[in-house]
Amino acid sequence: MANGELVFFGTAAIGLPILKELNRNFDLKLIVTQPDTRGGRNRQLFVPPVKQFAVENRLPFMQPSDLQEPELELAMHRLDPFIAVVVAYGQFIPSVIHSLPRFKTINVHFSLLPAYRGAAPVQRAIENGESRSGITIFEISGRMDAGPIWAREEIAIRPDETTASYQQRLGERAAPFLLQTLNQITSGKIRKHPQNDSRATLAPAIKKSEGRVDWRLPAQRLYDRLRAFTPWPGLFFDLEKRQIKILNAGVSRNKHDGQEGRMLALDAQSLQVACGSGTVLEITSIQPEGKKAMSPWQFSLGNRFPEMLP
Repeated sequence: MANGELVFFGTAAIGLPILKELNRNFDLKLIVTQPDTRGGRNRQLFVPPVKQFAVENRLPFMQPSDLQEPELELAMHRLDPFIAVVVAYGQFIPSVIHSLPRFKTINVHFSLLPAYRGAAPVQRAIENGESRSGITIFEISGRMDAGPIWAREEIAIRPDETTASYQQRLGERAAPFLLQTLNQITSGKIRKHPQNDSRATLAPAIKKSEGRVDWRLPAQRLYDRLRAFTPWPGLFFDLEKRQIKILNAGVSRNKHDGQEGRMLALDAQSLQVACGSGTVLEITSIQPEGKKAMSPWQFSLGNRFPEMLP
């Protein structure tokens, strides 16, 4: 394995398993992460998980708000890293930065590129009902997720898997896979190859509004959205100006020939709702705004479900 300084770019918690392995196996001299932010009703301070790791392990870090500023470039020149690794950093890295290391800058992306280029590859793959995705390690270029590929590994998506559970599995596998690939890159045992742009698909960031239920969609599509949008933004609808979040559901074997959104049945086991193409969604757990999780039946004891759900 090559000697020299390694730089890590990352922000989200999904990159922590990789960051921990890099810290154990390399001379990790600099971590670059996004600035702290404030959000929520009380404008609470949000500290990126990657920064928390750097502080806890006494590792040097930077939080540039603009990568065009000279401080980061000067630091990179001083360190002379042999390679930089990017995992869920969330900001475009300019050429003057990503081309500086001797082995350039590689990105660990959670899809089988060129499929699902963009900010939400796991969510979009699950939303679309894919049965497989995986990990791609590629060299950053001037276009989003379009650089040449060093290595890919396919990992099946389980039928009941959510974004949260699949991302955890990907993160755990990505760490040893990255170490193996770094060894192969620096020893010259593998070659990078260009992506086929004609097969590229996009995975744009998720918007909160996408979590609102559209009963006109087939039940399987709604179930896939529920899996994709767990933990955020979830799948939800409104009753009397109160948001009802669907926590657990499945596709019923029952069929219907009525109007989408109609409540078909409610018992102690589930709430069945008419969906598109004659399909039925079977909802087993919900969370009314400001309340704990409960079954639809428990909710109905003190509240009324309308005949047609909005």
